[in-house]
Amino acid sequence: MNNLKPQFLGFINTPSLFKEINGLNQFELDINEIKNFDFNNFDIPDKLPLGKRIERFFEYYILESKNYDLIKSNIQIINNKETLGELDFVLYDKRKEKYLHIEHIYKYYLYDDSFSNEIDRFIGPNRDDSFAKKLAKLKDKQLPLLYKDETGEYLEGIDINAVEQKVCFKGNIYVPISLLDKDIPIINNSCIRGFYINHKEFLKQKRFRDYEYFLPQRYDWVCDSSTNKTWKTFDDVIDEIDLILNHKKSTLVWLKDSKENKTQSFFVTWW
Repeated sequence: MNNLKPQFLGFINTPSLFKEINGLNQFELDINEIKNFDFNNFDIPDKLPLGKRIERFFEYYILESKNYDLIKSNIQIINNKETLGELDFVLYDKRKEKYLHIEHIYKYYLYDDSFSNEIDRFIGPNRDDSFAKKLAKLKDKQLPLLYKDETGEYLEGIDINAVEQKVCFKGNIYVPISLLDKDIPIINNSCIRGFYINHKEFLKQKRFRDYEYFLPQRYDWVCDSSTNKTWKTFDDVIDEIDLILNHKKSTLVWLKDSKENKTQSFFVTWW
C-alpha cells in the first residue's frame, strides 16, 4: 500500500473540531511546515488500524517539526500493577521553552438533531460514541492524570506544575442532507465533510443511482475522496454496503458526480 502520504495529508488538513470548549485549548499543527518533511523514510505497517495510524501521523509531525522535541509518547502510568491511565504525548516547545502535555483525538461524528442538548447531538456513526462522553473523559480522567503523584516517576526532571496541557482534537462531521448548507453550533463548521443517510432512504432516492461510488478501507477514510481513481456503479457497490450494515456497522462511502466532476464522502447508517 502506498497511501501513506495521502493519508497523512488528509490527517494534517482535517480542521480542529473547536478552538476552545469547556476550558480545553487546541494544539494547532502548522500545515506550512510539511513542505519540508521527508516522506521517504516514513513507514508504518499496512494494516495498522485508523486510530493508531493517526497517532503515528501526529508523532511523525512532531519528529519532523523544527519547533518541538518529542519527549515521550503513550506513557502508561502504572501503580502496584494497576494501570491508572495513559498520557498521549509530552513535548518540548522550543519557541516557548516549555513542556506540553497533548491528548490527541481524531473523530468521526454524525450530527443528530433529535437530541435537545446541542453537545449531545454529535454521536459516533454506530451510536456507541459521542462528543459529550469524550469531553467528559478528557476533563475528568485523561488530563488530571498528569497531576497524580504516580505520574511524576515517569516524567523525572520535569516540573509537572509548569507543564501546559492542550488537546489536538480533529474532527469530521456529517449532517443530515437537510442541514448541509446550514451552520451548526459549538463546533468549527469547516469540519463538516458531508451528509449521512440511512440505508432505506439511500435505496429509495433514485438520484443516487446516477452517481459512482467507492468504499474505502477504514484506514483510508482520512484520505480526500478526490484522490480515488477507481469507481463503481450503484448496483455494484450496494452489495458491499449491505454486507457491512448487516453487522450493524455504518460505513463511509465516497461518491462521484461525473457530470459535475465532483466527489464527496458520506455515511450510510444501519440505524
